[in-house]
Parts: sequence; C-alpha cells; structure tokens
Amino acid sequence: MRGASCSAPRAEIPGRDVARLRPARRPPARRPAAALLSTAALLSAAALGCSSARDPAAPPAPEAGSALPARVAPPSRLAEAAAPAASAPRLAEAAPAPSPERELLRLEDGPYAHFFAALRALEQGRRKDHVRVAWLGDSHAAADFWSGALRTALQRRFGDGGLGFLHLGYASYRHDGARLTAEGKWRTRPKTPGGSAPVDDGVFGLGGILFSAQHGPARAEVAVTAAKPTTRLLWDVCFRPSARADELAVTISGGPSEILRGAAGDAPGALQHAKLASVGATTLSVVPSGAPELCGVVVETDPEDKPGVVLDTLGINGARLATPLRWDELSWAAELARRSPELVVLEYGTNEAGDVTTDPSLYARQLSELLARVRRVEPDVDCLVLAPTDRKDTPERTPVVRDVLRDAAREGGCAFWDTYEEMGGRSSIEAWYRERPPRASRDGVHLTFRGYRELGVKLSNDLLERYRP
Repeated sequence: MRGASCSAPRAEIPGRDVARLRPARRPPARRPAAALLSTAALLSAAALGCSSARDPAAPPAPEAGSALPARVAPPSRLAEAAAPAASAPRLAEAAPAPSPERELLRLEDGPYAHFFAALRALEQGRRKDHVRVAWLGDSHAAADFWSGALRTALQRRFGDGGLGFLHLGYASYRHDGARLTAEGKWRTRPKTPGGSAPVDDGVFGLGGILFSAQHGPARAEVAVTAAKPTTRLLWDVCFRPSARADELAVTISGGPSEILRGAAGDAPGALQHAKLASVGATTLSVVPSGAPELCGVVVETDPEDKPGVVLDTLGINGARLATPLRWDELSWAAELARRSPELVVLEYGTNEAGDVTTDPSLYARQLSELLARVRRVEPDVDCLVLAPTDRKDTPERTPVVRDVLRDAAREGGCAFWDTYEEMGGRSSIEAWYRERPPRASRDGVHLTFRGYRELGVKLSNDLLERYRP
C-alpha cells in the first residue's frame, strides 16, 4: 500500500518563532573511483546535451581579481582539494585559487563555509557575479511558497539577482514574483514528472520536465512583476528541438524578438539555449512551431549592474529522491554547471514517508548518490537537507524517514534542518489544520500558504543567524 503523493498546494500565509539549524561537520567526500565520470565525458555531455543557439547578451567576464573565485574548498576539504584534478571532474574550467587575503573560509561556518564566503564577498562588494542557490524537492517546493520566502529574505539582505529558473508552458504552475500564462494545449514529458522509474532518454532539462504544444496554436508567457523600469534583465531560454524544422518564436515586450532554431550541426534532441537581454521590458512570450519542447527559462538581473542572490526552485509534484536520479546524469550535469550554485537544498522525504513498503535505508543511498551527482559537477558546493513535514497518515514512519535523512546528511557533510521537529513533531499537521486560519491543508500532507511561508521565515532566520559578515 502506498500513501498519497504530494501534489500542488492551494493558496492561503505564516509567521512564527525561530528554529534551529543542525549542521554537521563536513567529512572528506567519499567518491569511489568507479563512480567518477571522466572530465572528458562530462565535457562531451556539455557539448552534446546543451548547446547555445544564440548568445548575444552574455555579460562580459569579470575583470581579473574582481570576482569571488568560483570554487573554493571549505577547510574540512582542503586536503581533498589538493588531489589530482581527475578526482574531481567538472564541466567548467577551474577558477584560479584565491589568495588567503582575498578569501577566508571560516571554520565556524561549518557546512556553509563556501556559501557564506560567497555572501560575504557579495556584501563587501568584492563579488561581480550572482550567488546562486538550487532548491530540489517535491510539491512542498513546487508552488514556491516555502522556497520563495527564503529567496525573499536572502535578496533583501544581499541584493536581488532575479527570479532564477521558471517553467514555460506549465498551466498549473506558480512562482513568486512572476505571472505565468500557458495558452492552448500542452503536453508534458515525462507524463508523470514525479515518477521514479527511468523513462525515455532521461534528458528533461534542469527542472526535470519538458513542455510541448499538443496540437493547434499555443503560447507561453512569463511576466516579471517586481522588476524596476530601469532593470536590465537577462533571459536564458532552454528548448529541445525534435526535428530540424522546429522553431521557437521568442518576443520580449518592448525588446528584442528572435526565431530560435537548433544550432547548426547539432542533432535533433540536444538541449539548446538562447540568451537575450532587455531593459525595462518584463514580459517574455514564446510561440512554438513544429514540436520543440520547452525546458524553461532563467530570468536574472544583469550582475554587471549589481550582483545579488538567485534561488532556483526545482520542485516537482510527487517527487522523491529517486526522481532526479532517473534523469540522464550527463545532460543534467551540463545544465547544473550552467547555474553553478553555491548551495544546493534537498527537500524530499514527505512522499517517501508515504511509501510504507519501502525500506527507509534506501533513502540514505539515494541521497548519497544525488549528492555525488551534484559534486561531480560542483565539487565544493555546500548542501542543506530538509526533513520531511509531518503527515497525518504515517505517524510512525515520518520520524524514521527523518532520522535516515538526518544521518545521511551528516555522512554527506550537509547541514540538516529538522522540518518535522519545527512543526511540532507527531500530529503537528493535525494541530496546524485545526487552527483558524489553518497552517495545514485538509489532506493531512500539504500545508497552506500561511504554513509554507512560516517554514520559509524560520529557515531564513536560522540561516542568517549563523551567517557572520
């Protein structure tokens, strides 16, 4: 018997006391040689699975010595950083090592050493690029209430770098700071995005879902609702042509219009990226011709004007830890390398708690493998694992899943935040539902807008309490 899986929550808001982050000291990463992908293989994946159809608006590279170096190993991994390059394959060329005077990774920062160093450099005006966070998870993140609260808090403190990743062509989708429209009939691939079994070739873009027009005219639009009239926005559109004749008409209101096609020489099926820029224009629309699949758009402010924080919300309804593991690793690695996050948040476990016939020890192995995939691309990225929320139908199993994820997080050198405990532990979701207005939904699995926002405020407060300028 399987419990109900997470699906998109309905809207409703929070605000409560402060929680405690429970970080763990990062041990040296355990990476069996057989599990490592060669640098050549990853570079080949970047070339085959992720091409640039047009890149007229790519910002110039930062001046030498002006930006925070892209990758600095935290103190607990300094010995590993000295290992041969083959032990840490990556997609991008490594940045030069910083001088001790320019970058000090503080021992007291623990698993956040790299992330906090990037925030300090941003706050002190020494960093010329955005600090990026990637949040992978289930439907608790899909509506962007919880993750949106963290984005808001970080941007208020360190600067607004934009909305980050958004889906295109997703009719039932929302994102903080954006108004999204999907006209016509759209097809989703994979058909069950939150599933665990491998499907097709596993190439689904950064967000794990592709959207294509099913039949007849279709149009997708994203409008940035909070950008200032003078803001220069950078738009990175991702699409996957299925045939050489496929096209994507992209229009930015008051800005450029482009017809996007697959890059010359690329076989149909390779992910394509096109970058555009606009000043004062806040709406982008796409109209497909043929059967190109949309894998999303990244919206950022121009870091040349003022760098800030960007948080990519990558939640999928019904997702489990096994969901991203079914994606093609090389293709997804190339997409993650384009984002180059300083912190990865892994928010899973609520659906796993409903899978009552599965041995919970499996989740430790899955978490370890997902971390390994991330670190094969970004060896020094910091990580935060969130515990599952309480759910009404699995009172005994939820804390077991929580404990497994907590121990696996410590083993992987990640911080851990006990969502279950912060809610109040066993039966807390029932208590949250009985409140007026409620913080939990009737289904005993999801929270309301108020409940998700409260978790986001607590998590933000805890994270910022640990940060020292």
